[in-house]
Amino acid sequence: MQTKAIRREIRMLRYYALFVTLLAGGFLLGAVAEAKKATFDTITVHRIDVVDREGKLAMIVTDHDDFPPPIVDGKVWKRMGGADSNGIVFYNQQGDEQGALDWSGRIAADGTFQSANTLSYDSVVTDQMLQVDDGNDNGKTFAFMVGWNRPNMHTPEFQRILGQLQSASPEQRKAIAAQHPGIGGVERFYFGYGPENTSQVMLSDGQGKPRIKMYVTASGEAKLQFLDADGKVTAELPAAKP
Repeated sequence: MQTKAIRREIRMLRYYALFVTLLAGGFLLGAVAEAKKATFDTITVHRIDVVDREGKLAMIVTDHDDFPPPIVDGKVWKRMGGADSNGIVFYNQQGDEQGALDWSGRIAADGTFQSANTLSYDSVVTDQMLQVDDGNDNGKTFAFMVGWNRPNMHTPEFQRILGQLQSASPEQRKAIAAQHPGIGGVERFYFGYGPENTSQVMLSDGQGKPRIKMYVTASGEAKLQFLDADGKVTAELPAAKP
């Protein structure tokens, strides 16, 4: 009789454990379903990584302490020059970086200040082809848009040179860039004004050499110039005085 009672109690415990498990599972599934459509008033984070269904990065929203390194052709590279901006980094369906929006601004103890904002557009196989910038360097402001022709970053040759640049010092990078003049691409157009407060439009040829310049100085001097491949002015309006 005692054995039967023990078996009965064991069965009851099993039924109870099964009931509790099913009940807990129901609560958990309900919580997961609610989490998928949760609403928050405020979220405080240092970085948000948005990924697609395959786990590839789609977008990162980040502070300046957690800015991610670039991803090119599926490889993580060191961001040359560092990154000290808050920003949003965009990625394509390959998981490679394809543009970013970043901004920074600081006021030093002595009252000097500096700020900058950049929006860059890359393509699936190149670095940025279009970039919009503005900034303020202690009262000297600038704002411009610039466009480039860029080489394919996915070629073995580009990857080899990029590897050399990654491990080189700033001076060594200059030497490597001089050996491969097309590695950084060529500037094709510029529209904006610089710290000297001169508004300018510049159009360049396929080698990055300026061929047309149009500018207006802060004092009101306006000029249109045509240049040859060596940078010599061949014609200008208004014409130069003899």
